[in-house]
Amino acid sequence: MIYYLLLPFVTIGLVVFQSMLADVLFSGWLTLELSLVAVIYAGFRLDLMKGIILSFMMGFMFDGVSGSILGLFTVIYLLIFIFSFFVSSRIASGKFYLIALFSLICSLVESLILISLYHFVFEFDMLNNVLLVFVPQALLISVLSVGFFYVMRKVEGLMYGKTMRPPQRTGTGRISAEA
Repeated sequence: MIYYLLLPFVTIGLVVFQSMLADVLFSGWLTLELSLVAVIYAGFRLDLMKGIILSFMMGFMFDGVSGSILGLFTVIYLLIFIFSFFVSSRIASGKFYLIALFSLICSLVESLILISLYHFVFEFDMLNNVLLVFVPQALLISVLSVGFFYVMRKVEGLMYGKTMRPPQRTGTGRISAEA
């Protein structure tokens, strides 16, 4: 219950922190998407309902702070969560090179969705920004995701005395046994 009560405050704090940090470090040139890394982590470590709620909240807060189309990042984060949720049963979250590669792919997919949407809906060409903005941003997210997974593993070790295992997912429904 405490998870659901604290989640809005944590998501607002994370989205505002990542926006301020990106402005300070990159002067608005790159977006530092810690929220995307958290959504990918949720896909690997949380059960379906908790992860969907977290992804929805992260996307909704990021939509509000970034000033984008309302619901754009909400849908993207939900899709990325579902994708990482189903991929998590196929790859081990302990192999950091796989996490980096998966995060790189997710970030590039997110960028591709944004470029396509802005191109087809608003007729705004962002293709010239791909090599200067989206590729370095995807590389940064893949490095940050490895660090985030490592830190969260250490936090789990401190809190529980050992690293927790991902929730065991049952059969076809992919919902943890706790739910």
